Amino acid sequence: MEAEVLSKIKELSDVKRQLGKLNERKRELEAFFLERGGADVTDTKYKSATYADLDSQASVTYTEAQSLSVDSPNYLKETLGKVFMDIFEEKINISVSPANKSIERMLVGIYTGDYVQMFPTDVIKQLPCSDKQKDALLRKLKGISFETDRDYLIKIGGFSEAEAGDYAYLYAEAVVWQTFCRIAEMADVDKEKLMHEINLGISVNSSTKIAVT
Repeated sequence: MEAEVLSKIKELSDVKRQLGKLNERKRELEAFFLERGGADVTDTKYKSATYADLDSQASVTYTEAQSLSVDSPNYLKETLGKVFMDIFEEKINISVSPANKSIERMLVGIYTGDYVQMFPTDVIKQLPCSDKQKDALLRKLKGISFETDRDYLIKIGGFSEAEAGDYAYLYAEAVVWQTFCRIAEMADVDKEKLMHEINLGISVNSSTKIAVT
C-alpha cells in the first residue's frame, strides 16, 4: 500500500480518537454549566445565565425553556365554545396549537402558576416612581421580554437591576392574568372552570440548553 495512503489512514484514526476525547470533555463541561446554570437561576426571576471571558470574548449561556402541548383539546373546545378557534389553530392533521405567542404565554403561565391576580395597570400604579415615569412605563412595558421590560424599568423608572427584575416579572405575570380574564369573558365561562380545563387540556415540558460563543 502506498505510503501516502497509510499515512492518511493513521491520521484519520488519530483524529477519530481525538474527537472522541474532545466530545467526552465537551459533555463534561456542558454538564458543569448545566448544573451551575440551574443553581444560579434557582429562586430568581431569570431563565438564563451567561458566563463570559472578557479577554477572549468567549461565553457560555445557560437557558431554561418551556414548550407547550395541547393534550386534550376537547376539554378546551367545550369550555371555550365559539372563541376556541380564535385562540387555537386546528391543522389538517388535527394537531392543535396556540394561535399566537400571547395565548401561549397565558396557557403556560396558568399551567405553571406563574401569574398574579392583578392587571398590568395595577402593577404600574404601585411602582414607587413619579406619575410621569409610570405613564412612560405603561407605554413601554409589554410583558413579552423579561430582559426588555427590566431594562426599561431601570432606564425610565430608575430602579436597581434587582428591583427592576422583580417588577418586570410581576408585570409579565399580570399580563398572563389579563389575557386569561379576557378569554374567560369572551367565552362567557367561569374563571375557575376555565383554569381547571386548561390544566386538564395542556402540558408544559421544561428543557435546558447550553450555547457557546
